[in-house]
Amino acid sequence: MLLNEVFGVARDQVASYIERDAVDAALQNALAGSRQIVIYGSSKQGKTSLLQRHVEADDRITVHCGPTMTVEDIYRSLLRQQGVEIVTEKSAEQGRELSASVSAKFKAMLPLFGGGEAEATGGASATRADGEQRTPIEFNLANGQDVGELLLKVGSERKFHVLENFHYLTDDAQNQLAFDLRTFEEMGLRFVILGVWRERNRLVQYNGDLQDRVAEVPVEPWSDADFERVAEKGERALNISIAPELKAKIFAEAHGSIGVVQELLKKLCELAGVNETMPAPFPISDRELLAEAIEAKVAEYASRHVRSLEAIAAGSRSRRATEETAALFLPYYLVFVLVNRSYAELRDGIERKTLQELIRAIHTHPDNVRTSDVTGMLLRLPKLQADAKIKPPLFDFDPGSRRVKIVDSTLYFFIDNCDPDDVMAEIPHPDPERSTAQRQG
Repeated sequence: MLLNEVFGVARDQVASYIERDAVDAALQNALAGSRQIVIYGSSKQGKTSLLQRHVEADDRITVHCGPTMTVEDIYRSLLRQQGVEIVTEKSAEQGRELSASVSAKFKAMLPLFGGGEAEATGGASATRADGEQRTPIEFNLANGQDVGELLLKVGSERKFHVLENFHYLTDDAQNQLAFDLRTFEEMGLRFVILGVWRERNRLVQYNGDLQDRVAEVPVEPWSDADFERVAEKGERALNISIAPELKAKIFAEAHGSIGVVQELLKKLCELAGVNETMPAPFPISDRELLAEAIEAKVAEYASRHVRSLEAIAAGSRSRRATEETAALFLPYYLVFVLVNRSYAELRDGIERKTLQELIRAIHTHPDNVRTSDVTGMLLRLPKLQADAKIKPPLFDFDPGSRRVKIVDSTLYFFIDNCDPDDVMAEIPHPDPERSTAQRQG
């Protein structure tokens, strides 16, 4: 077995995957019920692997959400994957003739198998192609009930409709989906939402009717005992043994991130010359190798995180920001504050009021840093990160608890091992005068 099949962060499930009683049982119970399902937690914490473990690929239809996608885009993808062809009134393609009025927004060409002529309505005619009968149905792509009825016609109630990276969608799209999920539940259509956030009831904030209608499955926290089981399973697969003190160091460095544990175990094995299952038992106990592995991973994460932090800090220069807000350069000060915090301070997030005080303490115009400005900046964080193509996002603001939280689990490891002054030296101040002085200094 190859090393990358055992340890590391991968799209497909690795051989060191373990089941956790609380988490896996919660998902199994949710799948057996009738509620919509939300799997949430920081990035690289095992959301996709958990779903892959318990739902076969043939039993799920997946849409990978993006920041520019609309709800209609999502519904179009779900229908297309079920063999439904969506056409506009003006389209004319081989094997189909549409003569209905232009009043309908869309027509869905549903695949019907089993012979017999389909009844064409609305002035449209259906034709046979490759042994398949298709018939057009008018519908509104923006209406959840219309979409649900089409999904039911093609047997989609037997599938789980998976929306990956739900957090990338705009607030408007998330809000609309939260309302449509209630409709889909009543129709017997099951959805699984995967999102990078760390608090419960995120969708309920958009639609209170989802209270008690959504089964939530958090993938965090991970314990050191869980990490030990992951390491042991991987060791057996590779026929190696890693010294207990090295594993303890890895677990401590990870700060609860299974992604960091997997990557450090993989890098340690690479440096020890283990690239596949060893023919004979192979011990790994060199502390210098682990130090080298940690240094290598910090460097790898730095190349991404520094660029992402710089992009967030540069959000102060957004043309869409008001002149008054832009002059405060709040995104830059947000980055400065967070980079200079310890893991203990970041673990549970920083409350908005505390963040405002920390920014005022270092701001050149502290009296101008108002509560409304800080709140507005935090509410814009998702869009700022999406516009900067930061995937996955680093930070999330929970309006309910009014806390800004780290949602990329590798960022804890990076901040804990970097020099804050070195990081901020690479991030220019958005104020041209301050930036010039920074370069000269």
